[in-house]
Amino acid sequence: MANLINLKGEHYFPFQPEIQSSTESYQELKPTDCSFAQDIALFYQFKSNKDSLTSLSLIPDGCFDILFCCSPKNPSAFLWTSPFQRRKQPNFQNNCEYFGVRFFPEQGSIKLNYSMRELLDKQIPLLDVMSAHSFFIEEIAAGRSFQERIELFKSFIKRTDFVVSQDQKIVDYAVQKIYSANGMLNIKELSGHIGYSEQYIRRKFEEYIGFSPKQFCQIVRFQNSLERLLQPDSSDLLDIIYENGYYDQAHFIRGFKKMANLTPKQYRENFGQDLCFLH
Repeated sequence: MANLINLKGEHYFPFQPEIQSSTESYQELKPTDCSFAQDIALFYQFKSNKDSLTSLSLIPDGCFDILFCCSPKNPSAFLWTSPFQRRKQPNFQNNCEYFGVRFFPEQGSIKLNYSMRELLDKQIPLLDVMSAHSFFIEEIAAGRSFQERIELFKSFIKRTDFVVSQDQKIVDYAVQKIYSANGMLNIKELSGHIGYSEQYIRRKFEEYIGFSPKQFCQIVRFQNSLERLLQPDSSDLLDIIYENGYYDQAHFIRGFKKMANLTPKQYRENFGQDLCFLH
């Protein structure tokens, strides 16, 4: 296998526009320190309202988030994992501040007690899926500002003792290949790059990422298209289509609707106008 190359974050940014458009007081920050940026895509914070409880949805991004409910009386945290189709998110408290950390799919900072295949498309109490003390959740929730919570979470990451396995390094390398190809890579090509069998790659992807390589490639193409689509100065639709490997407009619309439950035009009309592109 070729040398492992660290390309994290250079070609892919997991985008969740409905969190921003459906909540209040939204803030976000992309980490710039290499030791965190290689695994963490985004820190963010928002306040829920009555509309959030009925309208907030996640779209496929291949990632997982750790989300802290910063209620003074009843702080909690859960693991929030990617769906393969846009899905409404239940179980939010009204008028509560939430602090989130979005991890790249190939992250090597957090050890989960289950394979991602078992956790996919679920909200699960954090202490059920990873080793941490409830005091850690209370400490994050008690943070007095967005920046203070970020620093508290960074301190927690620095204390973790997680050794990345060889299998995970192989998956990491495969993910970077997919990113650099903008999701336009099939399993046979991936096998040729890595030097492992298609069956092995597929099995390890499902274990560590939750999705098959084919599904993950579809997610990367969808996400790359989405961010371009929602930019205020977005390029001509045909540019977006061909840059992301869709055959034509009909192919793009079918692929987009499969994941977003809306056409590109409907999604842009519903969510694009309210976004501030902070990252």
